[in-house]
Amino acid sequence: MRKLVPIAVLALATAACSSVKEVVSQDVPLEVQEKIMTKYKDRYVWTRVPIQDLGEGGTIARDEKVKIVDVGMFKAGSVTVETLKKKNRVVQGLSLGKPLTEAKIDSSLAEYFWFEDPTLRHVRFIREFGKDNAKLIMTHDLVAGMGPEAALASWGKPASTERNERNGVVQERWRYPTATAGRFRDIVFENGKVKSWDQ
Repeated sequence: MRKLVPIAVLALATAACSSVKEVVSQDVPLEVQEKIMTKYKDRYVWTRVPIQDLGEGGTIARDEKVKIVDVGMFKAGSVTVETLKKKNRVVQGLSLGKPLTEAKIDSSLAEYFWFEDPTLRHVRFIREFGKDNAKLIMTHDLVAGMGPEAALASWGKPASTERNERNGVVQERWRYPTATAGRFRDIVFENGKVKSWDQ
């Protein structure tokens, strides 16, 4: 009987170690985690899109200055931000596929946040898109004929896109979720230019 106990314990320990190894191998390596945290922790940024808490922590509107307090680098990834006035903390899921990498985290955070002051951003938009489009982008507006890069800067990354071509006309639809479940706002492009959008 005494000989069976060590064998059973050894079998359980081996199984546990292999499952731990499997979990750890899916996470970001420690040296990369440190690099990411050095880059983002305690950094002030501006929300590019509304930030929605994974739990019931509420929502932070876009264009609000917040502080990044943590970057979760396991499962699908997350970022925790803190509002400056009320010190509310919101955890936004990043929905990243495995394996998590520094490049995926950087790309996802760039979709959720602006890293430059709004004044500097406005100047950059004037250089890239012209004065009129820059003003529209800063107020999240669109105009017929606007290109996709300017629309992306104005409304952010869409939740989904659809594209079709008929009779030489390429039409693309960008979909954005609204606060009402199951409802969307769309931008419709025709041959690479904004044609229409939902108010």
